[in-house]
Amino acid sequence: MLAVSIFGTTYHSQPKTVHSIVLETVDKLINQFEPSKIGVRLSPLGSFNDIADDEAEEVALYVLNELNKRNIAYIHLNEPTWANGQPYTNTFRERVRQSFNGAIIVCGAYDKARAEQVVNAGWADLVAFGRPYIANPDLVDRFKSNSELNEPDPDTFYGGGAKGYIDYPILQAALA
Repeated sequence: MLAVSIFGTTYHSQPKTVHSIVLETVDKLINQFEPSKIGVRLSPLGSFNDIADDEAEEVALYVLNELNKRNIAYIHLNEPTWANGQPYTNTFRERVRQSFNGAIIVCGAYDKARAEQVVNAGWADLVAFGRPYIANPDLVDRFKSNSELNEPDPDTFYGGGAKGYIDYPILQAALA
């Protein structure tokens, strides 16, 4: 059983308690802001440093149902595929959609085809692209023209200088 202690309160890995901190935080935000101005990013089914939850799917769906009751604007789901994890199953995606009526944003090593698939199936409303945008500041144009993408260089992420942020070739230069 996973237990997390935050500010003296212990949260155990039971569907109705593990994400109490998330729900309590959202409730406090709702006291200050309209629910339509609130979104929550979650990483269900992901693991980190060998920490995993055998009930992760049920816990995630419980939290999504609870967030749905609060009428927040969106959820942003971070799929573990960005870290070479397994993609969500279609069954899980369908259950997510059934659990949450607001906007659903997904991210996690998506390419154009996979993004179109999940949006067209109704499993997500939006797909966020992080690393592809770093390497392709003209990503939308590349998607529209089905052009090849620049490969991102992870060694230049989040560190120090312009290399890796402003030196990737743009589509027009690549075509010239």
